[in-house]
Amino acid sequence: MRSVAYDHFYAYDELTDTLRTWAEEAPALCALESIGKSYEGRDIWLVTVTNSETGAHVDKPGFLIEANIHSMEWTGCTAALHLIHRLLVGHSKDDVVTRALDTRVFYVIPRLNPDGAERGLEERRFIRSSVRPYPREDLEDGLRVEDLDGDGRVLDMRIEDPNGAWRPHPDERELLVRRETGRSTGCSPKGASRTTTGSRSRSRPRSKGSI
Repeated sequence: MRSVAYDHFYAYDELTDTLRTWAEEAPALCALESIGKSYEGRDIWLVTVTNSETGAHVDKPGFLIEANIHSMEWTGCTAALHLIHRLLVGHSKDDVVTRALDTRVFYVIPRLNPDGAERGLEERRFIRSSVRPYPREDLEDGLRVEDLDGDGRVLDMRIEDPNGAWRPHPDERELLVRRETGRSTGCSPKGASRTTTGSRSRSRPRSKGSI
């Protein structure tokens, strides 16, 4: 069984090759499938680990492990690979592992964010999340902050909210300060709720909220 490398972080190609090798080496315990494509077209791999001879994975209680959700969390990917390897080599040798795979299933996604992880490994700079452009080129339905009255300003509106975290300053009513007790004020951006079909409605106050 191919071992896990702990002296470096896996790039996408090495990760993919390792997962495919495990699935080939232990087909009764390990299955590999893509659950989707990333923004840049990479497969998002799901590894299903269970003893298929004791029943189908869909009929067993399951554990879901997701790793490398943020771009730079490569150690999470390594931990997920360690878990998969530990389960595969431990079956039939370790009583706890054997019982776990005979009666349970482990769904492991070693790298949920392959694009961000790859970009971070290549450029060695901080990338928090995905490489998908933001704001997105294709607008989605929802509230879009905009200048409603054409005065060149986009402001927030105050809404009295008993669950909010702020209240007007007793001397400077235009300022908000942290509340202690009593009523407070929330803040909501002014804008219009739009859909991709072009329909529009003015923004509505939040039922609960704060700045």
